[in-house]
Amino acid sequence: MAALLTLLSMSVHSQQYTGLTGLIHTPSAEMNLEGNVRIGTHYMDKHFTPDAFDFKGKYNTADYYLSITPFSWVELAYTCTLQKMHRRDNQGNIISDEGRYYYQDRYFSIKIRPLKEGKWWPAIAVGANDPLGTLGDKGTSHDNMTPTNGDGKSEYFCNYYIAATKHFAFKVGELGVHAAYRNWKRDYNSKWNGVVGGITYSPSFARNLRTIAEYTGNEVNIGADCLLWKHLLIQASLQECRYFSGGICFQMNLF
Repeated sequence: MAALLTLLSMSVHSQQYTGLTGLIHTPSAEMNLEGNVRIGTHYMDKHFTPDAFDFKGKYNTADYYLSITPFSWVELAYTCTLQKMHRRDNQGNIISDEGRYYYQDRYFSIKIRPLKEGKWWPAIAVGANDPLGTLGDKGTSHDNMTPTNGDGKSEYFCNYYIAATKHFAFKVGELGVHAAYRNWKRDYNSKWNGVVGGITYSPSFARNLRTIAEYTGNEVNIGADCLLWKHLLIQASLQECRYFSGGICFQMNLF
């Protein structure tokens, strides 16, 4: 029992599907410890992904990522999301009508925190997911819901944001309040534009456990994450309080 309580006394930040700190679908101004590295994967229900993730209808998928916090004020991540499409040859001709996860959407993410949280003020961070698009002549994209192949800039997850986070400590635990303004590049993601945010709560007897409730601009999601044995981070969530998504990652500190 003593060992279990020791494990449950460690604090943890929530994690997004990109590998950066955040809530479930929305960003925060939280930051991992300097030197922290995460390698993980995340299952995403079709309600979690952009509407352009469509192959004869939307589909469930998953991603995997690598993230690092090289300095106390910046986080970086590289994410690959599985895509279901026709199989094509080198000339772009369809050679199989069966839709499988033949392709991946790859993108970088970055978050910079110019202002660290203080006693009387919140932390402030700015960031972007997929700011460059998927480079290469075999990329895919959807403009106005019409798929086009070969433009090399998918930008399914491209968005920019500014976020603020403030934590409040009580005897029974810690409450986090998070707000952000987010803008997605593609029109099919406009439902997630504008003011977003949420609250987190970590009980005093289990600092590594965090419950989450968020508003994405379009729906309300709930979830939780938990750090086990210092290195294993598990996350589970319900999109629209109904549809399950979740992930697992291994983390360690290089310093």
